[in-house]
Amino acid sequence: MSEQDVDDVAFLTEDSNTGLHKRSIYEHNAAAVCSQKKALFIASLVFAILFAISLIIAFAGPQNDCPCAGERPANLELDDDDYNGEPVATNGEVFPWNSVRLPTFAHPTRYNITIHPNLTTLDVRGQVTIEFYVDKETNFIVFHSKNLTIIEKMVQDRKGHRLKIAKLLEYRKHQQLYLELEESKFRKRGNYSVHLRFATKLSSELEGLYLSNYVTADGEKRLSELFLATTHFEPTYARTAFPCFDEPQFKAKFKVSIFRDRFHIALCNMPVVNTEDAGFYMGTGLLRDDFQESVEMSTYLVAFVVCDFKRISALTKQNITVSVYAPEAMLPLARYAVDTAARTMDYFESFFGVEYPLPKQDLIAIPDFASGAMENWGLITYRETSILYDPAETSTSAHEWVAVVVAHELAHQWFGNLVTMKWWNDLWLNEGAASFFEYKGVNHISPEWSMMDQFILYKTQPALDLDVLASSHPISVPVKDATEIEAIFDTISYNKGASILYMLEGFLGEDIFRRGLNDYLESHAFANADTNDFWAVFTKHSNQTFDVKAIMDTWTQQMGYPVIVISRENNVVTASQKRLLIAPSTNDSELLLPKSPFNYKWYVPLSYFTDKEPDVIHNVWMNLTDVSFEVASEVEYVKCNVNQSGFYRVTYSEEMWTSIITTLLNNHTKFNPADRANLIDDAFALCEAGELNATIPLELSLYLLNETDYVPWATALGYLHSWKARLSESSAFKRYNIFLKRLLTPIAKNVGWTDEGPHLKKLLRIVILNSAVKIKLEDVAKPARELFDNWMLKGKHIPPNIRDVVYGAGIKFGGEDEWNYCWKTYLKTQIPSEKQVMLHALGATSDPWLLQRYLLRSLDRETVRPQDVQAVISSVASNPDGQYLAWRHLKAFWPQIQALFGNGSHTIGGLISTVTSRFFTDYDHREVSEFFKNIDVGSGQRALEQSLETIKFNVHWVKQNADMVDEWLTNFLKNRKS
Repeated sequence: MSEQDVDDVAFLTEDSNTGLHKRSIYEHNAAAVCSQKKALFIASLVFAILFAISLIIAFAGPQNDCPCAGERPANLELDDDDYNGEPVATNGEVFPWNSVRLPTFAHPTRYNITIHPNLTTLDVRGQVTIEFYVDKETNFIVFHSKNLTIIEKMVQDRKGHRLKIAKLLEYRKHQQLYLELEESKFRKRGNYSVHLRFATKLSSELEGLYLSNYVTADGEKRLSELFLATTHFEPTYARTAFPCFDEPQFKAKFKVSIFRDRFHIALCNMPVVNTEDAGFYMGTGLLRDDFQESVEMSTYLVAFVVCDFKRISALTKQNITVSVYAPEAMLPLARYAVDTAARTMDYFESFFGVEYPLPKQDLIAIPDFASGAMENWGLITYRETSILYDPAETSTSAHEWVAVVVAHELAHQWFGNLVTMKWWNDLWLNEGAASFFEYKGVNHISPEWSMMDQFILYKTQPALDLDVLASSHPISVPVKDATEIEAIFDTISYNKGASILYMLEGFLGEDIFRRGLNDYLESHAFANADTNDFWAVFTKHSNQTFDVKAIMDTWTQQMGYPVIVISRENNVVTASQKRLLIAPSTNDSELLLPKSPFNYKWYVPLSYFTDKEPDVIHNVWMNLTDVSFEVASEVEYVKCNVNQSGFYRVTYSEEMWTSIITTLLNNHTKFNPADRANLIDDAFALCEAGELNATIPLELSLYLLNETDYVPWATALGYLHSWKARLSESSAFKRYNIFLKRLLTPIAKNVGWTDEGPHLKKLLRIVILNSAVKIKLEDVAKPARELFDNWMLKGKHIPPNIRDVVYGAGIKFGGEDEWNYCWKTYLKTQIPSEKQVMLHALGATSDPWLLQRYLLRSLDRETVRPQDVQAVISSVASNPDGQYLAWRHLKAFWPQIQALFGNGSHTIGGLISTVTSRFFTDYDHREVSEFFKNIDVGSGQRALEQSLETIKFNVHWVKQNADMVDEWLTNFLKNRKS
C-alpha cells in the first residue's frame, strides 16, 4: 500500500454522492476484512511499506494541505495578532473574525462524530459532520478547533450539493477556524453541513481527549491493556477532540461512533445501539460501536471512554440502569456508589418533579483525573477517590465525600445538563445549584449525618472567608476567554452560589422553592437560561410576594456581604448593615474597590430568636436599609441568622456578647450545633476584620471544654490553628500552645481511640485527634506512636478512621525508616483513599531532608500522578517545618509545574494559595509579589491576588492582635493553674 492507501483504510474515500462517507472512518471492504493468511501477508507487506515510508517522511519532512494545520511563515515575527491591529492566522493571512466569541448567526443542530483513539500508537483519527442552521445570509462561518490537523474539508447544502470553499484559516489565540465560501453564500434560514476529517494525538494533559493508565492488583503495570482513553471537555476542551461550536449556548444532538480493539469497551453519553466488525488496522482487529443519538446538549458535556473496565449496575424506580465502571479488581469498591446513585436519582426526580431524560446513567472511575468529577450527561467521570469506597479500608470522611460527589454530579444532570447557562458568566447556575443539592440529596439518603449542619461548615463558612477579601468577585462575573472561564471555577461560584440558594429556600419556603425549580427545569429543558430566568420563576410562584430578582441581584451582582450590627435601646433592637472587609479600610483603599450597582447594600432576610423564646423564629427584612423591632424587656440577647442560613455575619453589643458567652458556658445546648458553630465563626471572623476585640472569641472558645458536637468543633479548630500559625514568631506562641492543649484535653479523652459511634462522632474523633497530634498533646501523641509501631513492626491493623492520625504521628515523630515504610505502602496500595491518606501523612515529617526529597518525588509522573501533585505540595506547605520548603520548591520548579498543569487550569491558582496564604510577614509579601511580578499565571491570577491580600491581612492581624492575645493568655493561665 502507498501512504495514501493507508489513509484510505483508516479513513473514508470520497463518495460521488456525499463526499465524505458518513458511516465509518474505516472502509468495510475486502482490503480491511480478510482471511488470517491474507491478513498475515498484508500485515508483513504493510510493515515493509511503512518502514520505507518512514524513511521518506524522515527526509521529506511533514507536509500539510490545509492552512489551518500549517506553520506560521518564518518571516512572520508577530506572536498571534497585531498585524495592523488585526488577528493573524497561522498561514500569515489576516484572520477575518476578531472576537473571542463565535458569531451567533450560525448554530449547530447535529454532530455525527466518528473517532478512533488508538491506544497503541496514541494517534487519534476522526471525522465530524456538523449540521448547522444559518439565521442570516453570510459567506462564512466560525467555529472552534485546537491542536487538530484538518486532513479534508467539505461543505454541503441541504440537498447534498457541494459548495466550494475559498479558505479555511486558523487563529490559535482564540482557537478558532474561519471557513469562507468561494462564490455561493449560506442563505438565510438555510440548513447546511460541514464535513471535516482530522487527526491529533491523545493528550498527555488531563484535559480534552487524553491518555490515562492504571496499575493492576499485583502492582505490575499491564503491557497490552495498560492504557485507556478518556475525555474532560469542561469548559473549553471539546475543541481539542473534534471541531465544534464550543460554547454552551450552541446545543445540538450528537451521534457518535467509536473504533476500538476487541480487548476494550467504548462508552459514550448514550447506549450502544450497534457494534460491527471493522476489520484490521495496523495489524489490529477493530470493532466500531455506534451510539444512540443524544438529546440536545452542549459540547462540554460530550464524553467518551475506551477502556477494559467492568461494571456493576442497579435500577432506579423508573427503571433507568445506573452502572459504575472500574478496573475489575476495584469493582467491589463501587457497590456503595452505584446504590447511592440510584437512590439519589430517585430523590432528585421526585424533588425536581422532572424525570431523568436519558436511557442510562454511567459513572466511571478514572485513574488520572484533574477534578473530583465531571457531570458529562449519561457518562459521569470521577477521580477514583470520589467514587470507590471500601468499608474496611476507607474512613468516614472519605465515605461521606463519595456520597457528596456522587450527588453533586447527579444534580448536574438537571442543573447544567438539562438546563444550561447561556454563557460562563452564569456558571453559578450550574455549580452553585449542584453544590446546594448535593447536600439535600445526601441528607435525604443519610439523614443521621446532619448534612445541612455540615453545609454551613463546608459551603457557607469557606465562602464567607473568601468573599470578605477586596479581591473577591461577584457571583455573576463577565468572562470572555478560556483562562478567565477557568478562574471562576472557585469558592464563589460553588459555595457562595450554594449558600444564597440555601438562603432563598429559607425565605421562600420549601414548597414555593420546589415549584419554582420545577417550572424552571420544564420551561428551559434542553435549552439555555440565565440568572434572570431563574429568579423569574420564584417571583411567579410566590404570587409576587417577593421580587426575587430585586432581592437576589444584590447577592449576585456585587461581591462581598454585610455584617449586621445589633444594638439595643430599652425594648427596641436596631439592626444596621455595612459591607464587611477583612481589614479596616482607608479612603485610599476604598477608591480601589469595584463600583457596586447597589452601593454595597443588600436585601437581608434577617432571622432571629431570643433567649426567652428560643423555639420561636422571627423574620424581618432589611431592604437595603437598617431595621428596628421590639423585644420584651426581660430579653437578654437575640441570636440572629438562625442556623447560619443567611449569607451574612452578625455582631452584637459587648453586653449582648457577654450574655451569649455566659449562656454557652453555663449550658451550651440552649443553642443548637449550627447556631453554636455560627457564633464561633462570626466571633473569630469579626475579630479578624477588626470589628471585635480578640478577647471575645477567646472567651467564647472556653465553652468548647464542654462541646462534643462535630460542626462547632470543626469550625473552631480552623480558626484556632490559623491563629497558632500567625503567632508562631511572637511571645504568645508557647502560651497559646498550652491554651490549645487545655481546650483539647477533655474532648480528646471523650472521643478516645476506639473506632465506634455514629457518623458525626467518627468525624469528630478524626479532627480532634489530628489536632492533638499537631500540637503534640502527649496523651494523644504517645498512643498514636504506639499504634504506628505495632502496624509497621507487627502488621497490626489500624481502623480506617484513625489511620491519618496514626500515620501522621508516626511520620511526624519518627525518622527515615518510618517515612520510607509509608512511602512503600503508598506505592503498593491499590486502595485510592489509602493512597490519599498516605500522601497527606508523608508531608508531616519534621525532617527537612525528607520533606525536600518528597517534594522532588512529586515531579516524577511515574510515582505521583499529576492530579496528586497539589496534595503533596499542600501537605508539606501545611507543615510548619515545611512551609518555606514548599515555597522554595514552587519557585525552583515553577516552569515544570506550570507546564504540567497549564495556565488554563485552576490547579495553578490552588497551588499558589496553598503555598503562600499562610505567610504572615512583610518580607513574605514582598517576596511573593516580586517572584510573580513578571509571570503570567493565567487562570491563577485571581488566586494570586487573593493570596497576596491574605498575606497582607495576616501581617496586619499579628500587629493588631498578638500583644492583646498574649495578655489574655497570661491572665487565663495565671487564673487557671492546673
